[in-house]
Amino acid sequence: MIADMHCDTISELRCRKRKGSNESLRSNSLALDLERMKQNSYFLQNFAVYVELAQVQNPYEDAKELVRLFDCEIEKNKDIAGKAVSVRDIEENRSEGKISAVLTLEEGGVCMGELDKLYEFYRMGARMMTFCWNYENELAYPAVRSCSFGKNLYRHSEKEKETHGLKQRGLEFLEEMERIGMIPDVSHLSDEGIRDVLACAKKPFAASHSNARAVYSHERNLPDELLKEMGEHGCVIGLNYFPVFLMEPGSNERSSEVLARHAVHMVRCAGIESVGLGSDFDGFPGTSDINDAGGVENLIWALHRVGFSEQEIDRITEKNVLRLYRETWKE
Repeated sequence: MIADMHCDTISELRCRKRKGSNESLRSNSLALDLERMKQNSYFLQNFAVYVELAQVQNPYEDAKELVRLFDCEIEKNKDIAGKAVSVRDIEENRSEGKISAVLTLEEGGVCMGELDKLYEFYRMGARMMTFCWNYENELAYPAVRSCSFGKNLYRHSEKEKETHGLKQRGLEFLEEMERIGMIPDVSHLSDEGIRDVLACAKKPFAASHSNARAVYSHERNLPDELLKEMGEHGCVIGLNYFPVFLMEPGSNERSSEVLARHAVHMVRCAGIESVGLGSDFDGFPGTSDINDAGGVENLIWALHRVGFSEQEIDRITEKNVLRLYRETWKE
């Protein structure tokens, strides 16, 4: 069974609808839809509300529009999917043969620095949130920073890396997220920001879609020291399928095989209890052997080939994520 901590399908679906498409979450030409997820043994999918700050006038209102689309699509397809805001919901959906759809936020800037907006998104059902995407916001600094309306990536200097972590407001949000039962997500956050979260967090947290920097040196991937500390803290890191975070451009290797190497290294550093899946589907173009929900079978075979047992693969594909939710969510 598959539990995936991150996809951008809702945002991509809205883009299609704005262009006149009648595609739905049930069936579409994107990487994920409910029918293919059902066919490939998905029982849980986190659906991210992704907002690019430089492209919208009011990120808070833009995010709420995406939440309404998510709710509408789940309501229309309640025969095969159910919104989950608690572990009890996940268990009930699973017993009824339904996929659990979990709402998450990929850009803490949608709260515009206001805790009241965080609480509102929680009431809407959001159960995980990144502190940032690729833009500095009221809460934190990212691992890589977008400039020129997202067209270029600015890499931090060594001096910036030492000082650019969570801001004071970010620390306040961390405390409140833990209190209300919303999982802090450190994917996209700077290394220093992750260190701040490790220093202050009282509960486990997530890196919903991140890989190992020692396997491929990209600033969006996690260094060994942070993988180790996150494992000790009980966190879960979701393997990201996006080839740009896996290997050098132009490599002829299969993404599934490289991902399996990332998994081996992440388990070595963080432990088998701390690695999960975070596909990033519909957040990258289809250029790998795991382009969509059906491709997850290739990853599972690759995990077998590098020596993971059935029990270990079960941890990676579902059990670790459920353990994180049990330890952090409120019923």
